[in-house]
Amino acid sequence: MQPEPPLQAVPISQTNFRQSEPGGRATVVHHTIFLFLALFVILLPHSIKGARYAWMIAFCAWLISLAIERKRMFEQPLALPMLAYIGLSGLSTILSPDPYMSWGNMKVVCSVALVGTLFAQNLRRLSQVRTLVILLLLSATAAAGFTAWQYTYGIGVRLRSIGPDTPLYHAGLRTNDVIVKINGEPIHTPQQLLDALDRSAPGSLVQINFLRGLPTSRRSATVPVVSGGLGTQSLGLVRAKPVRAQGTLGHYGILAEVLMPIGCLAWALLLSNLSQRRRPALMFAVIFLALTATIFATQTRAAIAGLLAGCMVALLVLLRRRIRLWAMALVLILGAGATVWIHHSRGLSWIASRDAGTRYRWMMWEDGLRLARQHPFFGVGMGTIQNHWQQWNIRAFAVYHVYYNFHSDLVQIAAERGFLTLAAWLWFVVAYLVYLLRLLARARRQNQFATAIVTGVLSGFVAFLFPSLVESALNDDSLVMLLFFGFGMAVAIDRMLRQPGAIDVN
Repeated sequence: MQPEPPLQAVPISQTNFRQSEPGGRATVVHHTIFLFLALFVILLPHSIKGARYAWMIAFCAWLISLAIERKRMFEQPLALPMLAYIGLSGLSTILSPDPYMSWGNMKVVCSVALVGTLFAQNLRRLSQVRTLVILLLLSATAAAGFTAWQYTYGIGVRLRSIGPDTPLYHAGLRTNDVIVKINGEPIHTPQQLLDALDRSAPGSLVQINFLRGLPTSRRSATVPVVSGGLGTQSLGLVRAKPVRAQGTLGHYGILAEVLMPIGCLAWALLLSNLSQRRRPALMFAVIFLALTATIFATQTRAAIAGLLAGCMVALLVLLRRRIRLWAMALVLILGAGATVWIHHSRGLSWIASRDAGTRYRWMMWEDGLRLARQHPFFGVGMGTIQNHWQQWNIRAFAVYHVYYNFHSDLVQIAAERGFLTLAAWLWFVVAYLVYLLRLLARARRQNQFATAIVTGVLSGFVAFLFPSLVESALNDDSLVMLLFFGFGMAVAIDRMLRQPGAIDVN
């Protein structure tokens, strides 16, 4: 056997993968990093805060590994547009009229680079990518299963009617509020509510936890028990089910946006295995249908449109012409079904000019573009419209009393951070799409699984671009983390394709 050449004498593209394997203490650190990367993908469809802590711990462990091994980072593609976007966002924050408020949004901006770099630098074998992808798909399917359970078993007891003379009304509860707990005990049926009250003596106080509004907000109230329970004789009690699916994330929009790129990934894996591996194809088909049904249940038009666009990209890339026609027909059927479903569930078309939400968006876009023209270089600062909306005449806030955002990433960046930052973001978007297409061409010549993953990442990013036109998707921490997890996988696969031994999955 010929001896391997010294590491320092070999270019990265020719380095044998086994030479980069750590040893001793570094091995423990690398296992710890991968453990928290796995925890990140498991938590992402369920807990934004938990996923954030997981990648932060993994990032700290990675810094420790760099110190132990005294190694340099791998070359990081697209670093220049990414750093331009972050640097200009930081400069806009420094010049903001409320820098402290703007700095709070920088954590999402910085996670663009940190999450992507973390995964790009620490995924060393394609089998690691496979493990993370399977964990992500199974976790997302569990979120879809939990959503189905909410629709069948219910989320609490809804007050269909409530008399003004009842203790609950005096405590602040109103019609359509949903009682979820009494004294910490979960409540799912009217009978459970009555049984819990029967165990409370008249004159005692009970703690009521309830949900209100859409998306729901959690509230609580302390209510005295009277001889008739809580005046339940004059209450209309029914089992409550979600109006729009919210899953474990607690918000229909966030749930839809998180499941959308994951659904695209499942679709790409389904198409990749369709002709040769029937059992994996069946598993991915079940996952895709579960995620699609959950996205439909959120009734979120932008996410459904994004999912359909991403699926179309994947089938154009992966299938032969004859099979492609059948798959395109399936996507068109899904699109028609989405149209009927949105009209049935919300009474809306894809573009509903009379809808209050649409009018709110138009007003925010007009005012956002006006602010961008008035502050073209560095904008007005992230998040500052919450404190200065009267000064800047944000009409939608005055008309609808809903203090939110500009409902478009392009308008949001231009208004808050200026046209320079918007140009940096568009530079990254175009460069990333070109990078993925070039990587896809190389992956198709070398490995089927890598091709499927890169296709899933590409279709997921295309899917993201649709909601970003009508939603401030870059404000969604969970979606940003998910997108740049995909970016990290793509960069890691790019390196693996040039490293003998790193491609250990067919």
